[in-house]
Amino acid sequence: MKKIKISAPTVEEALQRAKERFDLREGEYEYTIVDKGSKGIFGLFAKNAEVEIVFNAKYFVRKLEEFLSNVLNVCGDVLVKVSCSGRRFLVELDGEDLGRLIGKHGKTLAALQHVAMIYLNRMSDTKLSVSVDAGEYKKRRKKNLEVIVKQAIQRAKLTKAKVMLDPMFAFERRIVHELVKQHKDVKSYSVGVEPYRKVVIEYNANGRNEEEN
Repeated sequence: MKKIKISAPTVEEALQRAKERFDLREGEYEYTIVDKGSKGIFGLFAKNAEVEIVFNAKYFVRKLEEFLSNVLNVCGDVLVKVSCSGRRFLVELDGEDLGRLIGKHGKTLAALQHVAMIYLNRMSDTKLSVSVDAGEYKKRRKKNLEVIVKQAIQRAKLTKAKVMLDPMFAFERRIVHELVKQHKDVKSYSVGVEPYRKVVIEYNANGRNEEEN
């Protein structure tokens, strides 16, 4: 996720410099000695040691938890729990006023997710994804979307025309596309620009032809 090289008079000093500079803790990195360095002769021709350090997922999990906890400090006592699966980080928020964290139609949650994504990727060499949820809001939203999509599909089949849904966040659009995939005679695609991007469900007598975005 992140790899650096750092040099110092000794390997131990190189590691210490990395810990101080990046707030690294034990267990959050692995390292390889590139060059042990040498003291030279009578202090002459000395050569620094060089170490390659790889930050692991534990580092990013802790940093993201700390970052979001600080951001949400103004919202009272909010518990932030971060887990990781490969390059995907899952954030679960818990607290007394979850409605405030979620916001109208999940807008506050989406904003937090966007900020968390920017923060994490600024520290990483590879692209990472972040999903932020609170009180299983996304799970409940998925169930609501299943009802909405079912009705839209029926309407598209009945009228043999297009049905345009309300603007949705990216994670919601992905759910819609996945649900539409289960029906051979309809297709789905997205139109418009964020944050007003919408999904269109259209009758498709020729078979599936989805565009997931």
